[in-house]
Amino acid sequence: MKKYIELLKQTVQHWLKNNAFEQSAVIAYYTLFSLPSLLVIIIAVAGYFFGQSTVQDRIIYQLGEFIGRDTAESVERIITNVNIQDSSSFTVLVSFGTLIFGATGAFFQLKKAMNKIWSVREKKSSIIMMIINRVISLGMVFAIGFMLVVSLIINTVVTALGDYISDFAPNISEASLQVLNFMMSYLFIACLFAAIFKWLPDIKIRWKVTFIGASFTTILFLIAVYGLGFYFGQSNPTSVFGGASSVILIMLWIYYSCLILFLGAEFTVQYALLKKEKIEFNRFGEPAFIQQLEELKEEQLHLKERDKIFKELNL
Repeated sequence: MKKYIELLKQTVQHWLKNNAFEQSAVIAYYTLFSLPSLLVIIIAVAGYFFGQSTVQDRIIYQLGEFIGRDTAESVERIITNVNIQDSSSFTVLVSFGTLIFGATGAFFQLKKAMNKIWSVREKKSSIIMMIINRVISLGMVFAIGFMLVVSLIINTVVTALGDYISDFAPNISEASLQVLNFMMSYLFIACLFAAIFKWLPDIKIRWKVTFIGASFTTILFLIAVYGLGFYFGQSNPTSVFGGASSVILIMLWIYYSCLILFLGAEFTVQYALLKKEKIEFNRFGEPAFIQQLEELKEEQLHLKERDKIFKELNL
């Protein structure tokens, strides 16, 4: 028990050391601008199987549970306003490229934050590396769309099963539906966190470790969801921010979600160290200290040049 208490202690210490609050604010800013494109692509992927209106209604309903109905309706209006005009092939191509670039922006920044947590840095940046990072980020977007499809399929099956059971035991049916829906939400969120911990950092790590970290993160996330829901219900923050309330609430929700995500990532790192898991860098990453040493050398040269200039000027 003592070593697990130490595990939590180390997790919180490194979480604070890596400036989780600052990183969360950055991700919240980027996600706000990525959100329309991100949702449009996810709805397009999942809508291919279930119809875009069905998927959009489902997403807006879930957002309403998290950030309030009024704010969710604002997000719905944003999605409606994002469309690709059919005026010309060139316009469609540019619009589609902008859509993808916008949708991957949040994951692009999230990747940098995950690398910092794992003390790894991407090898020297280049245009090819930028394209690869965007492709990985786009893959995360499609993965979310795929998981949403699976979630909708399971939800359809659960609802049909509940209707069948309700003919024999209505009370059992209602309780079982609530349990199954909670388990489905838990599994969906845990899989998303596990995918982020596994694919975004430039490391190689076993799925088992990422799922343990994702399970811990999901528990914290669900607790925070109910906590934020209670806060929004009691404090009525929309009256404070006025016309900007929808944007502020979206950023606030993303900000707290990122804080929990980074805490879960730190827990995954410390758990892997505790269990002496084999962690390797992938072909895109290297230890962070290598580039940090180079930066220190460059800074040292820069300081020497400035010192020389000051001496010549007798300053």
